[in-house]
Amino acid sequence: MEKCVKQYYLGSMSQGGFKSDFYSEIAKDGVFTYILKGGAGTGKSSLMKKVAKEFEKTCDVTKYFCSSDPNSLDAVFVREAGVMVVDGTSPHTFDPDFPAVKQVIVNLGDHWDNEKLKENTDKIISVTKSHRKLMSRAKSYVSAMTKLFDDTYYSVSDDVLTEKLALAVQRLSQKIMPKKQLNQGSVSLSLVGAVTPMGYKLQSETLDSFDNIYSLEDDYFCASDAFLKSVAEQAAKKGFDVVVSRCNLFSESVYEAVMIPKLKTAFVASTPLNLYYSEKAVKVNMQRFYDKDSLGLKKKRLKMNKSACAKLLEEATQTLASAKSVHDEIEKYYISAMDFSGVDSYSEKIISDIGKKLSVKNPD
Repeated sequence: MEKCVKQYYLGSMSQGGFKSDFYSEIAKDGVFTYILKGGAGTGKSSLMKKVAKEFEKTCDVTKYFCSSDPNSLDAVFVREAGVMVVDGTSPHTFDPDFPAVKQVIVNLGDHWDNEKLKENTDKIISVTKSHRKLMSRAKSYVSAMTKLFDDTYYSVSDDVLTEKLALAVQRLSQKIMPKKQLNQGSVSLSLVGAVTPMGYKLQSETLDSFDNIYSLEDDYFCASDAFLKSVAEQAAKKGFDVVVSRCNLFSESVYEAVMIPKLKTAFVASTPLNLYYSEKAVKVNMQRFYDKDSLGLKKKRLKMNKSACAKLLEEATQTLASAKSVHDEIEKYYISAMDFSGVDSYSEKIISDIGKKLSVKNPD
């Protein structure tokens, strides 16, 4: 995608804990993955930032950020080389399915001082347990939110004017996708929205980098979900590759954004959860696709759900912020015990390997 930012989250907190669709990227044909292992503070994110910096000016590089610490990288993908580098530690544990031929483990723990860490055994165990308790609490808040979001979604599902919505999607599809491509388009999954220590945040830079943006203004999630699913289906049938982002705060698959790179077009559900806004976006009023009379009968229930979810999101956010502070404490112990020259050597080797793959694919 020309001049388009590609930044996503590797995954996010859900009612079942950390949830990610990222493994489908690792499993793709032609992708080789370096899986980084090692505790907090061992330099995994720094290594991936070096890889991204080395290639992003000349290559198609996708960066995946940590939803628990949005300043930290969880993965980087140099697409032309077919090389992925990913943090393979909990909560997003990855292990090789085809060791050496499709994935390889890089153990940054080889470069820490075991004896120095053992001197702080009790402190490390204590702060690690505190972090786990905070993450468990955050999961409880998210689980409660999911029940309420589900209730809102399903309570209005029968109120969606499906025929009117289908006609609107058909007209728009004919406008922006006039010519059918030769092949069936693909549908891939990448996450643009997540609960973070700063609230529910979208990777807005990614969305705003598209030339054409449609903002689906929807208080109840359901009509926009149907709209997005229909757009994605239409685009794929016409041969356009589609990137879908699902919101992990629902128990079922609910779409939050659909991106069509070749058309430089993105569709984003603007909801009470993400409050998406872009000056250049074309606003689509999704309320016109609901039966107003039927919605009016549920007004009190829907208002209560919205208010309760806002409070739960605030609590989840504050808890994740506390968890991040504790995680920073854990990192300090490992940083003090690390020999980062060894990590630098790994960085140089991975960068060199990627460079060799690129030179083979793009010989002078």
